[in-house]
Amino acid sequence: MDPYDISEAVSAGIRHIGIAVYSSGKVREYLIRKGYDPGTARSAVEQLVEREYIDDIRAGRKVLASRVGKKQESRALISQRLSAAGISRDCIPTLLEECDDDKVTCRRLIEALCPNFSESVYSESDIRDIISVASRRGYSAETASSVIRLLINDLPT
Repeated sequence: MDPYDISEAVSAGIRHIGIAVYSSGKVREYLIRKGYDPGTARSAVEQLVEREYIDDIRAGRKVLASRVGKKQESRALISQRLSAAGISRDCIPTLLEECDDDKVTCRRLIEALCPNFSESVYSESDIRDIISVASRRGYSAETASSVIRLLINDLPT
């Protein structure tokens, strides 16, 4: 690896980042797409992390903030989403600790989809549809069913 190439890659990374928030993985992918070899891209990203141009925790929190209301997801699906967003594997457990329990977030999802759930009447087909949506968001059928029972009885999670 040529130190000049690394310096040039660092500069390209800084220009790409600008004032936005990018993960280390996304900046590394960008540099590779721009023609830098993977080793140079990795070294440049390490320098950008050291200089605090890249902060995977901050980038991960941005991902978490986008997954609220009707976009709520389980911790398992959030973990996959963080990984796909290029967040370092070392940071994902820390970010998941900031997430609420699946029962709490599943309840938020159902309440966002069906406001006033406990005051409404839903058919078995409606309930199956709600469970299906929750399943697509990474929640088990058991978790969704449990939350629905709590909501029907208007109990806290």
